Amino acid sequence: MNGFIESKSPMRILCAGLFPALQRTLILDAFQTGSVNRVREVQFSIGGKAVNSARVLKTLGAEPLLFGFAGGDTGHTTAHLLDAEMLVHRFVRTDAPVRLCQTLMVNGAEDFTELVEECPALPPAQWSLLEARFADLIKDDPPQAIIISGTLPAHASPETYARMLAAADGTPAPVLLDTSGPPLRAALVHHPALVKINADELFRTVGSRCPGTGEAKAIEQAARVLIAEGATAVGITQGKQAAWLVTATCTTCFAIPSVDVISTLGCGDAVNAGFVFALQHGNTLPDAFAFGLACGVSNAMHRLPGQIDPAHIDKLLAEIKTP
Repeated sequence: MNGFIESKSPMRILCAGLFPALQRTLILDAFQTGSVNRVREVQFSIGGKAVNSARVLKTLGAEPLLFGFAGGDTGHTTAHLLDAEMLVHRFVRTDAPVRLCQTLMVNGAEDFTELVEECPALPPAQWSLLEARFADLIKDDPPQAIIISGTLPAHASPETYARMLAAADGTPAPVLLDTSGPPLRAALVHHPALVKINADELFRTVGSRCPGTGEAKAIEQAARVLIAEGATAVGITQGKQAAWLVTATCTTCFAIPSVDVISTLGCGDAVNAGFVFALQHGNTLPDAFAFGLACGVSNAMHRLPGQIDPAHIDKLLAEIKTP
C-alpha cells in the first residue's frame, strides 16, 4: 500500500453494533482495591464497537451510519451525544434503556478496567423488528460496505447475524463480521469478506487448543476451519504480537510496530474501520488489512477509543512488515 488514503468522495459505511453503551470514563492517578480512590477527571461518551469504528471512519473521511438498539432515557442521551459528534445514527427504539459502562483508566498504566452492564433482555418481536429494519436500510439506502460487530447476548438467537448477512446477500457491499462462537459460525454460509477475530476467540470458536504462544501453524489451521465454512478471509489479531490474514490461497503475517501504548481500548474496532475503508478504495486484502492494523496501532496511542492520527498512518504502515 502506498501511504495514507485520501477519500475523494464520501463513502457510506453501515456500522451495526446492536447495543451501544453510555460510557463514563474515570481517569485516576492511581487505583487500589479496598480503599478510597480519587477520580481526577470524568468524561462521558458513547461506547461500543460500532461507535468506535464509526469515529475512525469519520476521521478517515467516510460517512458512517450507526445502527442498533437504543431505548429509555439513556437512549435519548446516547442520541444527543452522537449528534454532538456528528455521527449519524438510525437506532431501533426499545423500552430497554441503553446500558452503562464504567471505564477506569489509571495514569501510567497501559491496561484499562471496564465495568460493563449486560445487554438488556428483549422480546423476540423486537429482534424481528431490528432484523427487518436492517434489511430495509440496506435496500432503501444501500451502503458501500458493512461492519457488524459485537458479542450477541445469551437471550439473542445465535442466527441473528446470519439473518442480517442474508439481507446483504446479492448486494455489492462487502461485510466485515467481528464476533465469535456459534453466532459467527452460523453466519459464515453468507461469505463475509473478512472475519476479524482475536487469537483466543478463534481457538474457542473452532474448539481447538490455544497453544499459548501464538503458534503460526495452529493459528492457520484454526482460521482455515472458518474458511472452509464460508469466510472469504480471516484476520487474526494478538495485541502486540504478530497479526495474521488467512485466505483460501495464502497466509500472511504482519509485524506490529512498537509504540508508546496509552490504551488498547477500541484498537480492534479501529482495525475494522481501516480495513473496510482501504478495501473500498481498491486495495488488496493484505494491503487493506495492513492499513486497518495501522489504524489500530494509532488508536492505541490515544486515551479514548476510536481516535487515530492520520498524520501517523504512513509511518505505521511502513513498520507493519510482511515476509
